[in-house]
Amino acid sequence: MDCILFIKESLDSLTPTEGRLAAYLLDHSREVIHMSAQEFAEQCGSSPAAVVRLAQKLGFKGFTALKLELARASGQEEPDAFQSAIRDNDDMETIVHKAERIHLHNTSLTYQMVNVSVLSQAVEEICTGRRIHLFGVGASGLLAMDFLYKSSRIGIPAFYHSDVHTNLATASLLGPEDIVIAISYSGETLETVLAARAAKERGSKVIAITQANRNTLARLADYPLYIPGEEREFRVGAMTSRTSGLLILDLIYLGIAKHDPERTQENLRQTRALIRAFQRE
Repeated sequence: MDCILFIKESLDSLTPTEGRLAAYLLDHSREVIHMSAQEFAEQCGSSPAAVVRLAQKLGFKGFTALKLELARASGQEEPDAFQSAIRDNDDMETIVHKAERIHLHNTSLTYQMVNVSVLSQAVEEICTGRRIHLFGVGASGLLAMDFLYKSSRIGIPAFYHSDVHTNLATASLLGPEDIVIAISYSGETLETVLAARAAKERGSKVIAITQANRNTLARLADYPLYIPGEEREFRVGAMTSRTSGLLILDLIYLGIAKHDPERTQENLRQTRALIRAFQRE
């Protein structure tokens, strides 16, 4: 995962003290790499303990681990500014070019934010678990249905219900062998959070696809997989979040397929053959 990008995405969830430390870190990343926690704290009028708490809140074991990741990330080129809002006076050609920039930029950010270790663990849980249960409403529900279709082609037992009450009833009966994929851009969608929390209380492992801002869903997930928080301005529908969610779900799907490639190939062959036979009828 790109450390600098992750810190930027997490700014909204930090306390004022943590935000001040994070802002200084982003503005002086190359200098901070060579500082002790004490020196860094003094530059920000804070304490070494606050520095350590910030590092841990960002998911690192301590300040040293944060610096190591920062050293790796600080040499990477920073993404261009995200300028994507559609204006009233935009003609169709302008809209096409803006949409292209939106998706290219968002795709790049999504892949930068992938934590391969967390993704690998999530795929392993799915491959050793009993069933996958997907939770998501609205645009997130469309992502769940797309994954449901792909998983059915390779024989992966996955379930999704568009009805909220059915989802909650299902979550209340899950167990340790079940895997949940909860999808919510905000991470605060009540129906999705309730279902994910109920499943976790019953021992299920929870994979979350959400923003990297310490939201409710991200905090309760065993395996949080983050997407960029680019939709802060008004836009026509869930454009970038939908694309990001599909990319993450595709990575999960590919990981599952690679786990047993012979079985995947045979299942794809069988499902393709039956569909083609139906089309010829």
